[in-house]
Amino acid sequence: MSEQPVESTNTTKVRIVHLADHTGKMQVIFPFDSMLDMAALSRLTKRRFDPVANYNVDGDPLIKPNVCPTLIDKSLLESELIDLRGSASQSYKSLTLAEFKERFQGPLTRYETLAIPVCEIPTPAKDLESDAEQMFKALGKFQSVRLKQRLEETLEIPPLPASSHRIIQLCANEKAGTDELCDVISLDPALSAQVISWATSPYYGVKGEIESVEDAIIRVLGFDMVMNLALGLSMGSAFQLPEDGPRHYEDFWFGAVSHAVLMEELVRKMPSGKRPRLGHAYLAGLLHNFGYLAIAVVLPPHFGILSRYIEANAHLSADVVEMQTLRFTKEQLGAWLLKHWQLPAGIYTGIRYSRTPEYRGEHHAIANLLCLSHQLFEESSLNQTLLSDLGLTVEDVQACYSKVMGSSKELAKMVELISGNK
Repeated sequence: MSEQPVESTNTTKVRIVHLADHTGKMQVIFPFDSMLDMAALSRLTKRRFDPVANYNVDGDPLIKPNVCPTLIDKSLLESELIDLRGSASQSYKSLTLAEFKERFQGPLTRYETLAIPVCEIPTPAKDLESDAEQMFKALGKFQSVRLKQRLEETLEIPPLPASSHRIIQLCANEKAGTDELCDVISLDPALSAQVISWATSPYYGVKGEIESVEDAIIRVLGFDMVMNLALGLSMGSAFQLPEDGPRHYEDFWFGAVSHAVLMEELVRKMPSGKRPRLGHAYLAGLLHNFGYLAIAVVLPPHFGILSRYIEANAHLSADVVEMQTLRFTKEQLGAWLLKHWQLPAGIYTGIRYSRTPEYRGEHHAIANLLCLSHQLFEESSLNQTLLSDLGLTVEDVQACYSKVMGSSKELAKMVELISGNK
């Protein structure tokens, strides 16, 4: 006797987000595989809400119906079963649609269209060469001209410091040595002090005094590392952190430094024949989120909107939210800007494809390492194909990550050198 086919059940896991404005609080319930549309919410309520929690991947606890207004996405009415939980510490419980509707009824509950399925959100252009066209198209003809002017003529973006230009030129000189690098860095006393202080950081545990940039190069960091570190530090001084960003981005430079040192550790673990240039990998980690700053400087109104969306949709990768709100990602804009500033191709290419685990084009090692770094910091599943292609094991990368996270105090002191928050 043949087995009867088992009918699949249409089950939807939901996410709960608490929002508030000056007049009160609201609870929103929508599918976990969707993005909360803050614009739709404003149109429906004629109010401007902000998320109560600044960064909440798991979602907020369930408020009892009719204690406060509850908006529920209409798409849930098409589900047979709805997986719901009272808080992040509880397990999900399946409710039939009838049970769900019975639980959420009353004068304070409404069903509206307020979420966008992730599968309907556009994706980035397939290659770096198509990024400019996608960005210009997204912003419209008038905006694209303004964007191009701002980036290419640096009308509103701070120009690169002179020291950055000199170091970029040095990067292109294959015959450059320690003397030339020391000469370039010494022209900027503040940069010299930063490099020396970095080398003396407890993170590197060097005994004895580091009294010069030459010492930092020879005894601690190495030529390639110092060159790219100096470039990153110099570029960092050109941008101020935005004030209207997502509240969980307050540690922007800590994230940058953490990614940089993790990239350094991962490269050292790789088989020698597969390793990218250590300095380039380090700088790609330091600048991996540079497009975030560029969006804030070039497109401040868009940035404020993006920030609220990111907070409300902390369960989604930021690039998904960026594609819906901007129609391009910070990786696209950051890579385009770094390419315009004539940084080495391995750095901007690595950043551009850092959210594309299947990328195997030129400079794929840096892109793949950055992708792996994102997975570690975001505590998501490690891509086994990436690990195999990079010649790394799960034990290798977890050990590198543990070392970096175990040095958070030392890294925080290194961050002070960039942010000036001493």
